Amino acid sequence: MKKLEKPVREPWREIFAGGSAEAENQQFLSLAADMLRMQESNRERATVSHAMRTLHAKIIFGVTNARLIVNSNLPARFNVGYFNAGMILPTVVRLSNASGLVQPDASPDMRGMALRISLPSGSFHDLLATNYPVSHARNARQFVDFARIASGDRATLVQRLTEHFGADETSRMLSNMSKGLRPCASFALERFWSRGAVLWGDAGPVRFNFRPALADSADTSEAVSSADGLTAEIAARLMKADVTYHMALQEFSSETQTPIEDGAVEWMEDVTPSIDVATLVIPKNDRAPIDPEMTGAVDSLAFNPWNAPAEFRPLGNLMRARKIVYAASAKGWQKR
Repeated sequence: MKKLEKPVREPWREIFAGGSAEAENQQFLSLAADMLRMQESNRERATVSHAMRTLHAKIIFGVTNARLIVNSNLPARFNVGYFNAGMILPTVVRLSNASGLVQPDASPDMRGMALRISLPSGSFHDLLATNYPVSHARNARQFVDFARIASGDRATLVQRLTEHFGADETSRMLSNMSKGLRPCASFALERFWSRGAVLWGDAGPVRFNFRPALADSADTSEAVSSADGLTAEIAARLMKADVTYHMALQEFSSETQTPIEDGAVEWMEDVTPSIDVATLVIPKNDRAPIDPEMTGAVDSLAFNPWNAPAEFRPLGNLMRARKIVYAASAKGWQKR
């Protein structure tokens, strides 16, 4: 029998807007100013005295006592830095709605998961994910322009988007958004994707995702209908049992099928299958699963994918923009 050879992967690289990292950073500073204006607009619309996060304003649930358990059979190539087979890593978890406005949980929206992993060195590593596999925007400029245009008159939205992006891109982005913005039954039933790539040491670029352990179960919960229904739902679950997710990695294959710079292209499972590497456990608490003090502490944290060891640095235009844009946003809302 012929021995199966390991698939050959193309070399990967990053391409900086403007031709250099310095030129791209100047663009990001301009985009950060645009996002801060939208943050202020959200504050005014919400009629509150303090700035809110530009995105993911409403926390659904936050805990400081979760743990990430690295698989004992971790493939050797993923054994990078602190991420070693069998490690149990204390982890903070923030679950949120994606909107920049605090709105009822029953509203169609995307949902977010943010992790802060405590490292043996005393530092930490942030992992951010959303419950849709790709961004509607290919890059940071497209993301901010779309958000700016979408904040205007809804009656002329399609017309203004088409004038700016063209008919094909407008159709693609609106289709993406309509699939991502949807009701939710439970965070325990949602899968979350990094959407952008990160470096994973010598293994190269990967995207990560978190698959709920209940994904293949008979749980058929209906979408919540109350303003804070998702918080109540996850609290009720944790009164009975842990909430668990399987963490997996998808590896870079080629610029065509697994691009680093285009955040709107999904890395398909038939091209680069998800490989399980760890388990995230949010522990059962049958006494007081919703601790206001703990939730407040988690909500005060400024998560950023660039809070990462060098061997896990984010890759791609959208991810590079987050370093500057998220930091600028946090300076505003953390003053509250």
